[in-house]
Amino acid sequence: MTDRQAKFEQIAAQVATWRAELNVPGVTYGVHIGGEVYSGGCGVTSVENPLPVTDETIFQIGSITKTVTATLIMRLAEQGALALDARVREYLPGFRVSDESVAERVTLRHLLTHRAGWTGDVFTDTGNNDDALAQYVARMEDFEQLAPLSAYFSYNNAAFAVAGRVIEALTGMSYEDAVRELIFEPLGLERSYFFPHEVMLRRFAVGHQLNRGEPKVLSPWAIPRGLNAGGGIACHIQDLLRYGAYHLGDGSPLMNADNFAEMHRPQGLAPPAIGHCGLAWMISDYDGKAAHWHTGGTNGQDTLLVVMPQLGLALGSIANGDKGLDLNNRFRKAVLKTFADIDLQQQQAIASRAAELAEYVGKYQGTMRAIELKLQEGRLFADIRFRGGLPSDRELPPTPLAELARCGPDELLVLDGFFKGTRADVVRNAAGAIRYLRFGSRLNRKLD
Repeated sequence: MTDRQAKFEQIAAQVATWRAELNVPGVTYGVHIGGEVYSGGCGVTSVENPLPVTDETIFQIGSITKTVTATLIMRLAEQGALALDARVREYLPGFRVSDESVAERVTLRHLLTHRAGWTGDVFTDTGNNDDALAQYVARMEDFEQLAPLSAYFSYNNAAFAVAGRVIEALTGMSYEDAVRELIFEPLGLERSYFFPHEVMLRRFAVGHQLNRGEPKVLSPWAIPRGLNAGGGIACHIQDLLRYGAYHLGDGSPLMNADNFAEMHRPQGLAPPAIGHCGLAWMISDYDGKAAHWHTGGTNGQDTLLVVMPQLGLALGSIANGDKGLDLNNRFRKAVLKTFADIDLQQQQAIASRAAELAEYVGKYQGTMRAIELKLQEGRLFADIRFRGGLPSDRELPPTPLAELARCGPDELLVLDGFFKGTRADVVRNAAGAIRYLRFGSRLNRKLD
């Protein structure tokens, strides 16, 4: 056994322990480093139909699909079929949102960097036919503008639906067929799929929610087809790492080095918890080294992919339970410490006076959540109410007040409850007044 193999086996033993501790039914994980690949899995695919999870089990990767959509957009740019700074209406002449000036000016770069500013979390099911994406984009004419175009980063699923529709218009194929022909096949991704009828022929995982301490299978399994460009891919960990390894390279065989580098170039500031945004990729500094990464969340499944070109390292983890995000983050920390001697530190709360916390008090509203920040006995608390999200039979968790503390300039850290460890930040206008609370990387407008 090589030294790297031994290190990976030690991490694998930790993952098995964490999985049991967090009551996550199953997890698959892996590392690509120095051209070598190590992968594994443990637990079960479903508590109702338990099959062992291996590194060949299919999981949903959710929003990591956005980086695939961006990769395909850049491949079309390579071919001269589009330009990033061209207006969307050059390719979709009838495109509309509620703000006509935004519909007229929005570009592909805005879409891929989460700066469109309109409502981004509408999960309308427009059916399973090849026109599902076109139907979804047509219904965006009523989407509210939450923020000025290009002004702020606010995570936006709907923007990637528009990018997917541009792909359809330019290739003459469905979005899924275009990805299969122009991304999956050239990169050798042989176990990557969009549709349940493809996935059901393989061993695959389903999502779970903890219910009275026990995992419960969640339904539906698939996201609406109209949102496939933002989160529809399912694959095994080997394909996820193969895709991650592609983003460690120079762009071949899909594009030249300049277009490839543009994907990973910081395009603008993201929330402090992230750092910067590239074209779909989140970009953070890990001990002086650039990490390009993305997470994915579907109905009870959570995914993480991290790519670090300076180290020749990619890591991925996919879990099918409520605490999957926690498990994936533990795996990320373990791999970076073991293989790169990078010690990611937990963000720490800063002692604050009541007067410093008082200015954040107020009601904030977004598409997915309504949040009220309250000051009680000199401490800041959040009352977080769910307003919408992916279609699901998930039971919404109870929402007792969660305590928040400052962890940086205009940055807040959730100290307990369902969102423990989440970082939020406030966004001010030119006069210094608070305009938004950005929570889960999404803007929530402050109500008067």
